[in-house]
Amino acid sequence: MSNKKIIWDYFKNKGFNDFAVAGLMGNLQAESNFNPINLEGKYERKYGYTDSTYTKAVDDGSYTNFVKDSAGYGLAQWTYWSRKQNLLNFAKKQGKSIGDINMQLDFLYQELQGYSIVINTMKNAKSIKEVSDIVLLRYERPAVQSESALNRRASYGTAIYNEFHKTKPEQEEKEVTIEEIIVAMKSKGFEVKANTANELRFVKVAAAAPPTTTIFNNGDKVKLKDGCTYYNGQSIPSWVRSKTLYYRGKNKNGLIFSTLKSGAVTGTVKEGDLIKV
Repeated sequence: MSNKKIIWDYFKNKGFNDFAVAGLMGNLQAESNFNPINLEGKYERKYGYTDSTYTKAVDDGSYTNFVKDSAGYGLAQWTYWSRKQNLLNFAKKQGKSIGDINMQLDFLYQELQGYSIVINTMKNAKSIKEVSDIVLLRYERPAVQSESALNRRASYGTAIYNEFHKTKPEQEEKEVTIEEIIVAMKSKGFEVKANTANELRFVKVAAAAPPTTTIFNNGDKVKLKDGCTYYNGQSIPSWVRSKTLYYRGKNKNGLIFSTLKSGAVTGTVKEGDLIKV
């Protein structure tokens, strides 16, 4: 069984839905490509180890600076000294290699319990993007937290979702009522007319004038339009909506916003979905 499948099954068995597991795994792919003995590349050159020799040296005690060598290691590329100390203690308590994938998954799951906003988002996941973003920003916290980094990890998660998600059986066809047809046509901008033969006909209602375009300046405080999503259709997490937001510019996809006045941006929405406050 591949490491990818092992990780998918592990978190599915913990009760998370497919959005949550895929969002988390997109980050693990970016960090280690699902390799539990992965040693951060620049430290292979610095310390003269490969993934395998580093793992063996930590296990047999011939390398004693695992905790404070600043090298990312394992599925989540644990780097900070206290997290690496906890990982090492956990491995010793289980009697497992520091590179054992099942031990690392147990440790990762235990560690996530201390990140309440992350674990709560995963438990109530409604999209891959919301989980992918919160894992990157609040759990992994890499040096690069740009919009492109966020989107890249979410795209990894989407590919994983498409690989493992089980589609639901097709629903049986059902008879459509006149009332349902009327509702559907009205939603598309048609007005319902009845003729003398007791038949229905539909007339297209003239479109309303386009809304006035709002002019934004970089740094303007803004809020998100109720019910809007990121430009690609992914839902926007509630923790983002609750923050003070700032307009940060425009690109081909729409309007860029952030929880920060400068630095990393948070996301992009379609024009009309940002409101100046």
